[in-house]
Amino acid sequence: MNTLMPHYCCSCGRIGAVLCEHCKYDIISEPFERCLVCLGPTSAHSQLCGSCHEPYVRAWCVGERADGLKKTIDLYKYKSTRAAAEPLSVLLDGVVPHLPPETRVVPVPTIAPHVRIRGYDHITILARRFAKHRELQLECGLQRVGTSHQQGSTRRQRIAQAKQAFRCDAVEYAPHLLIDDVFTTGATLHYAAKALYDAGASEVYVVVLSRQTLENA
Repeated sequence: MNTLMPHYCCSCGRIGAVLCEHCKYDIISEPFERCLVCLGPTSAHSQLCGSCHEPYVRAWCVGERADGLKKTIDLYKYKSTRAAAEPLSVLLDGVVPHLPPETRVVPVPTIAPHVRIRGYDHITILARRFAKHRELQLECGLQRVGTSHQQGSTRRQRIAQAKQAFRCDAVEYAPHLLIDDVFTTGATLHYAAKALYDAGASEVYVVVLSRQTLENA
């Protein structure tokens, strides 16, 4: 299919891949160097500042939701371009440092209506590929409750929805890495992390593909 209907790089337009090697390198070489939560100065070991108190203890982000990164995410998320999963997982692999070998990789689950529309759970596929790159175990015990979606919601609505959005089966007492595509208010990751702690996780880390403000959501 790539011969008959080739992909074009979302960043430079070069034929042959959803995101070419050169553009993947450009994205990774310009790291996101602000606090994921407040966008202020960050600490040395993760993209969290000392003032933001979240359930997760470490966080990383590939970049702002803009330009080629935004286009790649949108193709994957909204246009059923499954080929984007691999380059996006490579970007995640490029920003996350070495993790303990017992770390479990956890996708933030997608609501069922969106899975039906897209034909796949895009975050689960992304997490599975990342776990394969790192030779880590995938953990899918985190579950989405209800069908509320956050696009177009206010900050207060997003927080209220996220509070009720997750349940989790018992998990191993081990570090867990939550994976999601876009960080806006942070409500989803906050309450997903709390659900993992309640289920038995020893520590929770998070990594996202992109950061955007609520005004740009």
